[in-house]
Amino acid sequence: MTHAVESRPDPDTSPADPPPLGSGSVAWSVFGDLTFVLGASRRLLLDVAHPIVATGVREFSVFESDPYGRALRTLDMIMGVVYGQEEALATARRLRDLHRPIKGTNSDGSRWSSLNPEAFHWVHASLVHGVYTQQKLLGRGWRPGEVEQFYLEMRQVGRLYGVREQDMPADWASFRTWFSEMTATRLERSDVTDRVLMVVGSPQPPPNPLLGNHFLWNHTARPIAGRVLTLITGGLLPAELREMLGVRWSRNHDLAFGTLAAVSRTVLPRLPRPIRMVPQARRALRRAEHDARSRPTAGARVVDVRSTDGTRLHAEIHGPDEAPTIVLAHGILCSTQFWRNQIRDLRDDYRVVAYDHRGHGRSDAPRSGSYELDHLVDDLQSVLAATVPDGQQAVVAGHSMGGIAVMSWAQKYRTDAAARVSAVALVNTTPGTVVDHVRFLRGPERTLVLRRRVARAVAPAARVPLPRRLPLRRHLLAHVAVGAGADPSIGREVDAILAATSARGRGGYGALLVNMVTDVDPSHVPVPAVVIAGRHDRIAPPARSRAITARLQHPLGLHELDSGHCGPLERPDEVTAVLRDLLETHR
Repeated sequence: MTHAVESRPDPDTSPADPPPLGSGSVAWSVFGDLTFVLGASRRLLLDVAHPIVATGVREFSVFESDPYGRALRTLDMIMGVVYGQEEALATARRLRDLHRPIKGTNSDGSRWSSLNPEAFHWVHASLVHGVYTQQKLLGRGWRPGEVEQFYLEMRQVGRLYGVREQDMPADWASFRTWFSEMTATRLERSDVTDRVLMVVGSPQPPPNPLLGNHFLWNHTARPIAGRVLTLITGGLLPAELREMLGVRWSRNHDLAFGTLAAVSRTVLPRLPRPIRMVPQARRALRRAEHDARSRPTAGARVVDVRSTDGTRLHAEIHGPDEAPTIVLAHGILCSTQFWRNQIRDLRDDYRVVAYDHRGHGRSDAPRSGSYELDHLVDDLQSVLAATVPDGQQAVVAGHSMGGIAVMSWAQKYRTDAAARVSAVALVNTTPGTVVDHVRFLRGPERTLVLRRRVARAVAPAARVPLPRRLPLRRHLLAHVAVGAGADPSIGREVDAILAATSARGRGGYGALLVNMVTDVDPSHVPVPAVVIAGRHDRIAPPARSRAITARLQHPLGLHELDSGHCGPLERPDEVTAVLRDLLETHR
């Protein structure tokens, strides 16, 4: 084996460093899932198949004495460059600086360096090709155009930690050709590749109290873990590299890996993100989502409202300041996005205020115990005080849980209700006793107590993290919340809004509604009120809207629409027309 590859100047950073990757990149969606962990041994094996990299690993690496520590440090660095955003360049420079001392002199007097441009680029290329392969065989796969975009993004990453522009092929097709040539002409088996395979085949016990006992590990988990890791490592390699590197492979290996890969492709993409993603990627995605929630809707003026217990509520104001005001309160598992059609159609003529309940949308999600009916009511009071100008009355519209909030607020804040509000719209809502009346939990009267107990037992599951993709959830949600005649896109939109709701918000207010065994009294609403129902509403059936209408002091009528529970999305024009009429007649 030849190590006498002359060291050339260090990789440089171009005068204008490339921007770091962001949450909209393909790399962010595929890089940090569990396939990255599963493919780690394959990437290391390919790294050290390059002779210069092998020399550096032979003299400096601790992959045998401290395999988990080395893996975690590498993971932190790489994820920091991909997901670090404003810290990505600094992390990339630290990574490059860590490699500067890794150099030496070969037995023939020639010098070698880990920052040799070819070797440095090879490690980056092995990373790129490894993520491509592991995602293709073990993950969700690649959608049309994604691989090409992913490669261009990884060229940016390479430039961040100093791979030279001229060393990286310009596009994915060129990269594949170059990679094939490198594997055929520059890679070779060595004592280092053999040692890597030995570590893979006989892994050390992990730093875990349960698995860290050497005796138990050696006689229980190690043989199985070694076979599985070797199977994954070999299965991710092309046949010619397996042969060159001495990886034993047979038809039985091929069948076993095919089965394992099929299970992985089926299971991994459906796992909840806290399980599916490595911590560094998970934190970055959570931070990006928080930043996105903190950005105002286009054309909106954002108001951060503090409720009586200090919880920050997101409210946004659309339209001219001098126009009459309408305040929109969405239902459980929703956000201001639920009212998007009404905001769009009313904001040119009216001052439209929409806010997120605590634990929903862009509002803060306090801990459990902060999701009682009083919190719901006090939040509405705080929003009205912060967004409706002094001396002006507003129209208030509440959908589902938002409607319960409006009726309960009128009961608790009776004086303010008459002074602050000119009219009310109650949309797809119920006065309470939710479990007793939902159509999908109906049964004989004698089973009512049992149904309540089942609902209460199931309610805590709302706090469980939701899988990123679960078609069954979307279909079930569409069946329960959306009318049968609605456009399928509405079910998908409702599912997306639900998935973005915090687990605390889902669990907290889910438990509140399940445990509502009495009704709020609509007769406390002191102003004219209109009620909107959906004929196919399975959550708040029309009979509940009729009961509300019958008990109002000043009913303006009941509008039954051809919709399910999501009238503002399913029948947007009709809902907007009712709200516009309310605004016109009760300025």
